[in-house]
Amino acid sequence: MNKLTKSQRTLLYACYYAFFCNGLIALMQGSMMPDMKAAYGLSDTVGGVMLSAHSIGNLAAGFLSGLVGVYIGRKRTVIALSSLAFIGMALIALQGSPAVLFVAFVLLGVGRGSVSNFNNGTVNGITGGSATASNLLHAVFAIGAILAPMAFMVLKGMFGWQAGPLFVTICGCVSVLNLSRVTVPDDKPAQSGRRSGGFGFMKDPAFLALAGMMLFYLCSEYAINGWLVSYIQHKEALMASFGKTGEALTQAVAAYSHTMATLLWVVILVGRLFCAWLSQRVPPRKLMLIASIGEALAFAGVLFSSTIAAVTVCVGLTGFCMAGICPMIYADAAWYTNHYPMATGMLLSFGSAGGIAMPTIVGALADRYGFGGGMIAILAAICLLVLCTIVNLLLKRRSEAAA
Repeated sequence: MNKLTKSQRTLLYACYYAFFCNGLIALMQGSMMPDMKAAYGLSDTVGGVMLSAHSIGNLAAGFLSGLVGVYIGRKRTVIALSSLAFIGMALIALQGSPAVLFVAFVLLGVGRGSVSNFNNGTVNGITGGSATASNLLHAVFAIGAILAPMAFMVLKGMFGWQAGPLFVTICGCVSVLNLSRVTVPDDKPAQSGRRSGGFGFMKDPAFLALAGMMLFYLCSEYAINGWLVSYIQHKEALMASFGKTGEALTQAVAAYSHTMATLLWVVILVGRLFCAWLSQRVPPRKLMLIASIGEALAFAGVLFSSTIAAVTVCVGLTGFCMAGICPMIYADAAWYTNHYPMATGMLLSFGSAGGIAMPTIVGALADRYGFGGGMIAILAAICLLVLCTIVNLLLKRRSEAAA
């Protein structure tokens, strides 16, 4: 990273700030969900559909950002598509119609997905697939995620819950301005593709293992982000630990749930910085296997613990184990993303496909069996992630060996 030119560093910093805004968007959704449902009279199932709409937009972005970039350039594409996320946030604050909200959450997904596609591909490209750079990029995302619940609580107390999404909208305008000022290398790749074209990478079992990891990881991340606050606020066994009743209990549980959302991403930030250091010393594929097993055990603790201390520790351990998985997947896939224009988008699309289904599944199961039953689906997805990381560790990289 020390060998980057001034133009490349400016681009890198713009990517980092854009990912900071992505972190704000990700956690603002979960933080505002209880208030949004109450204000607009939405059920848990409808709330889950809204979170899935975000993933539908993410899935669409995986294809749109790659294809549109060929014709109008990657820079213009990310500026146009990322703007949609902040339009969506403004709509959520100002409109309560389910149809409008659905469209707004789709726009959030398109915007977030386009930034994720652009940032991960760009950072991998200008740093040569550095796991350190990728972990730092995702650490900045974690900073935004950490600040979102705190910003929401403060702004809600001062101006009402709608102030949270409007704050994100303002931050997003700065991100769009930053991206408009950078120089993007290989801004408009040839339609035949760069170095290699088409979807040949889809025939490589190693890429499919990485895609499966992305699918199940984002299943868990999106669903945890969207439902952790609501789950804690409905966990009856935990409420007994507060020793309060009535309005005092409601306020205490609300404060604790938002604190846990913040804690999750504080630990993720620490974990990503740790992984940025450790990935230079330990093979990332082994780290991903260890981390996925740890995430499964820690999240099981969140579900089956009933004391404040135990839940707090397990939430922290869940975040620490989640920390490096996504950035290391992108870094491990650098050969594909640097040779195939559509590879980054396809990784994102696989992840979004899982993100579409999981929040709705959790919401529907919560309506029928309670939040405990709904959150079990997330644990099942994490177990499948463990299976994919085992396959990823065992597979040989035939494409890399031939390069």
